[in-house]
Amino acid sequence: LGINTLIANNVYETAYPLHDGEYDGESKDMNERKLLYREWARYGAFYKFQPVDLIRKYFGEKIGMYFAWLGLYTEFLIPSSVVGIIVFVYGCLTIEEDVPRQLTSLGMRTPHN
Repeated sequence: LGINTLIANNVYETAYPLHDGEYDGESKDMNERKLLYREWARYGAFYKFQPVDLIRKYFGEKIGMYFAWLGLYTEFLIPSSVVGIIVFVYGCLTIEEDVPRQLTSLGMRTPHN
């Protein structure tokens, strides 16, 4: 039984091949899998924009929407992470001037205790 027979008999609604074409090799023909590998699925491509259309065509609508949302969400978190890093560095640089830390390290109690 092949997958086409199972789809024709309504056992499966659709089928998506996991590996459609070669992604890394000497052949010059460009398929969607090889293009997706070059543009997205490598450590060297982390700084590039995600090819959402290629992801959608290769994996389907749901996975394409997931990665589109994930990319947008990550972009929205960048300003918050920059602010967090600045606050952390400021805290590290000014820890010696922190009055509550100085009082607790000397064994003194604060007026509220």
